[in-house]
Amino acid sequence: MRIPLLTSLNRKELTYLNSAVVLTTPRKIITTDFIVDTGSPETILGYTDALRLQIPLNDLPKTNIIGIGGKKHQGYKYNRLTFKFHNEEGGIVSEEFPVTIVKPTSEKDNVTEIPTIIGMDFLKNKKYVLFCDVAGDKAYLEKKE
Repeated sequence: MRIPLLTSLNRKELTYLNSAVVLTTPRKIITTDFIVDTGSPETILGYTDALRLQIPLNDLPKTNIIGIGGKKHQGYKYNRLTFKFHNEEGGIVSEEFPVTIVKPTSEKDNVTEIPTIIGMDFLKNKKYVLFCDVAGDKAYLEKKE
């Protein structure tokens, strides 16, 4: 079972792996984009997506301050998020996974800058293999069974 990733590997200005995902919480369902980031140790839910999902940050435990893109963000732990990916066969793959929501510590910082990020913790704990063929401009996630 493969989850295809959109690639921009053949363009210098856009070298990332991404795709769309449906995110569900007990309150709301949204569709958003995510980026696979092998340099991120944890999976991040962007503040804008957290707002769209109506997640009440005041009720969540705070984590440490997280530096992303040269700016400081307050982290919040959220354990009730489900990722729903489309696989190559047209089916849906659901994965529940805890995330860290990042909110800028400064009001003047742009809250839309940080996307939702699939980090190494997700890939490792959910047993996904990342396949990336840079020359062939092809990438996907595949679950190890």
